[in-house]
Amino acid sequence: METPSESAEGTTQGADRNTDALKKENAILRRRLQSLELVFRNSVDVLLIVDAKTGKIKRISDAAENVLGYQRDILIGRRISDLLPDTDANSPDPRGIDDVPEILDGVFLDRKILCADGSLKSMDMTTSLVESNGFSSILITFRETSERRRFQREMMKKNRALDASLSSMIITDCSWRIGYANAESLNYWRYGRAEILRMELADLISFIGDFDSIQATIEEKGQWEGEVECQRRDSTTFTASATAIAVESVDEGESCYVLSFLDITDRVRLEKRLTELSLHDSLTGLYNRRGFMTLGRQLLDSSRRKQPEIGLLYVDLDYLKLINDELGHTAGDSAIETTARLLRSCFRESDIIARLGGDEFVVLFLDTAGFTVESIRERIDSRLEEFLSSKPLPFRLSLSIGYYATVLHYQTQIGSLLSSADSLMYEEKAQRRSRISENDILLRSKADTDRHDPS
Repeated sequence: METPSESAEGTTQGADRNTDALKKENAILRRRLQSLELVFRNSVDVLLIVDAKTGKIKRISDAAENVLGYQRDILIGRRISDLLPDTDANSPDPRGIDDVPEILDGVFLDRKILCADGSLKSMDMTTSLVESNGFSSILITFRETSERRRFQREMMKKNRALDASLSSMIITDCSWRIGYANAESLNYWRYGRAEILRMELADLISFIGDFDSIQATIEEKGQWEGEVECQRRDSTTFTASATAIAVESVDEGESCYVLSFLDITDRVRLEKRLTELSLHDSLTGLYNRRGFMTLGRQLLDSSRRKQPEIGLLYVDLDYLKLINDELGHTAGDSAIETTARLLRSCFRESDIIARLGGDEFVVLFLDTAGFTVESIRERIDSRLEEFLSSKPLPFRLSLSIGYYATVLHYQTQIGSLLSSADSLMYEEKAQRRSRISENDILLRSKADTDRHDPS
């Protein structure tokens, strides 16, 4: 059984604990009060605490004097309605019964506030109900509208800059749903603004795999850059150079994605054309030396594993210099163009036909079964006869050929094929020159030569 002394000791300890708890609570309240004092003293906005029942001002920040011209002591105890004259019947009125704000949480823009000198100042007002320990107060903030308007002007300026941009600017949320698209975006994709804002980024890109790649890179690195094919509203496409970056929202802690697209369709088309020009002979349209070496190496590299037989035909246009000197360069160009057409007609589209330069042509092909230098010569001569029967030339077109075939293996190089076929071509060229004279090329008889001989 507890003795009286023990009971008294327990009561004392309990009282001590209560005293300590009260001291701690008071210390916390003092710190909060000090923080509140600092806020009310240093705030650039006018802050008021209003009794929710009476509508009377209980506390006001130092900014009231600088902004509204009031001494703090003059406003304490006055009704909040004294500062809110009913100057605009169309504006939302936060006052209810007995001039106590009925809308206890709200934002009121451009509210007219009565200043100490009787003038009215347009300010933004926010109201918020604060309840503590059974007491209800309203925290009211008056803020100069100039700051909001400056921010609005800045936003409008940025929006105008984005709309004036020559590239498409798109902002999406973290789910890739489009929340903003500038004027050039509407131009690029040919959607209306309301339409595009109901779409996701994937809807604007031709291939879902490209979108997946953008998404994966953004998630891994926070940014992406590259070229992508985009699909317009009418299903036509364009190529864009694009960048995408993840932007963390400070207020909401949620990412959004900012993307920029620049239509480079014309540039890509031009680059493709320039590439074609750099690989093709301008006179004949055949591949030039660079094109032949590039495509020849690719063909060899892609075919080595199967080790097929590969053939290279080297063709030389005989007496081209003589034709140019005697009949003019127009005739020489005609000889070159006819040779190109002749080779195209004799070989397949899959074969690589090129003019290496001047009077030299080559053909590289796989699947050489049935090809010999004799069969190739027969085919060329037969097609040449057909050509000349429909459109005779003012000279004789003579071609020397060299044909080299081998089984493709890992040591085979395009240069060695050219060298072997070239050697065989020169052997035939020497033989043909012993049989075909300059007069034969120029279609002149000996009598014609004698008449034109100045000696």
